[in-house]
Amino acid sequence: MKIFFLSYQNSCRSQMAEAILRSYNQGLEIYSAGIEPSDHISPIAMEVMAEIGISLKPHVPQHYSQFGQMEFDYLITVGDGTLEELTIPSIRYKRKMHLGFHNPYRNSKNKEDIRLKCREIRDEIKTEMDYFFHRILLKQIKASH
Repeated sequence: MKIFFLSYQNSCRSQMAEAILRSYNQGLEIYSAGIEPSDHISPIAMEVMAEIGISLKPHVPQHYSQFGQMEFDYLITVGDGTLEELTIPSIRYKRKMHLGFHNPYRNSKNKEDIRLKCREIRDEIKTEMDYFFHRILLKQIKASH
């Protein structure tokens, strides 16, 4: 099962989603990338993920074009806006989902505000990944065996 998380910068939300889903099953092939990737992972995202025992190190934001030769079972876009507002680059996939998580950096006043928003987003992502893994992926994995 190959899962691809796509975001704009690949520095926070898609990295969190990838790491959380991977924590459920190391056997899944999970990737994340950005349309315009940042040059680093958000230090605050690393911090709030460490609070729940998940490390975002040594990941580096990736550009989606690195995965152009692959086909994914799921393309999951994470980010602000609706799916219609996102420009999906040429990525081959069987199923597509959109999870609209707000950007914790947008309209934030200071690092503590960003930290609180990152925790909220982390918890939202964890809830979505719990559902996705236990209600969707496990059924498909069991059906294919």
